[in-house]
Amino acid sequence: MNKKVLQGKETKKKLLDCAKKLFEERGYSNVTVDDIIKESGSSKGGFYTHFKTKELLLIDLFPLVDDVYTDFISRENLPENSIDKISLFLQYVFEFIEKRVGLEFISVIYSAQIKDLSAERIAIDTERKYYNILSILIEEGKKKNEIVSDMTVDEIKSVFTTCIRGAIYDWCLYKGDFSLSDYGNKILNILLNRIKI
Repeated sequence: MNKKVLQGKETKKKLLDCAKKLFEERGYSNVTVDDIIKESGSSKGGFYTHFKTKELLLIDLFPLVDDVYTDFISRENLPENSIDKISLFLQYVFEFIEKRVGLEFISVIYSAQIKDLSAERIAIDTERKYYNILSILIEEGKKKNEIVSDMTVDEIKSVFTTCIRGAIYDWCLYKGDFSLSDYGNKILNILLNRIKI
C-alpha cells in the first residue's frame, strides 16, 4: 500500500474516532463538521475527501454497532432452545439501540438511508453481523426442529428484520415517547409464536 493511500486511511480513521468522541460527549446535533476537523487536526478538504456530509460520516460509524452483536453470540449460558436464544438476541438489539445507540443517532442514520439515494444502504446490507447472527440462530432452530418448516431461513430473517426496523422507525417518529424495548418485545412475541413448533 502506497504512502498516500495509507495516509488517507489514517485521516479517515482519525476523523471517525474524533466524531464518535464528540457525538458521545455533546450529541450529534451539537457537533459541527468544523468541530470534527478541529478535534482531528484535519482540514475541510480532508473531511470532504472521505465524507460528503456529517450524516454520511455516521454510515461509517454504524458497523461499530454490529460489533456489539458479536459480543452477544460469544456469551456463556445462552439458552439451549433456539426460540429463546433468538428472543434474547433480538431483545438485546432493542435494548442496545434504545440505551446505548440512542434516538438521535439512529434517527439520523435512518434519515440518511432514506433521503440520500446514493448513500450506501448499510441498514439492509445482509453482510452485516446482525444478519449473520440471526441466520445462525434460525438455522440452528431449524436443525433442532424447533422452527417451522414452511418458511425458509431467509424469509424468517426478512420478516423479523422488517418488523424490527418498523418498530425502530416508529420509535424515531414518536421521538422516543415509548420504550423501544417494551414495544419491540411485544412484536417479537407475535413473530416468535408464528415460527415455533
